[in-house]
Amino acid sequence: MAFSASTVASSQPAPVQPAKTTDHTGMASLLATLMLTMYAAQKSKKQMRKLKRKAAFTLLKLKMQSALSPVTSMFSKQPAQSVSNRTLLYILLGVAFIILLFVSWPAAIVLLLLGILLVLLMK
Repeated sequence: MAFSASTVASSQPAPVQPAKTTDHTGMASLLATLMLTMYAAQKSKKQMRKLKRKAAFTLLKLKMQSALSPVTSMFSKQPAQSVSNRTLLYILLGVAFIILLFVSWPAAIVLLLLGILLVLLMK
């Protein structure tokens, strides 16, 4: 015995349902709030007060540092050095190459060759 399939056309048109739109803008903050609430539920009142003081002190310290020395590096106490145009060009070429590699690999190869030519001509 063979299996066979058949379709039956309905006489009534299917009702048109509006497309469901979901707004996920508040979802991330809600999830973060939920996770922080769960974390805080495990801590005692004394530990929570200690965490609040530590967070407030750290925030105050960072605000003071940013206000007093606006031109310092993020990871060191040395003044931030300016980035050369050549370095920015290399970074831009690298990012464009990676993007084009996924979008259109022949264009990425052409960009790579142009970048190599540019590097050789700039020296």
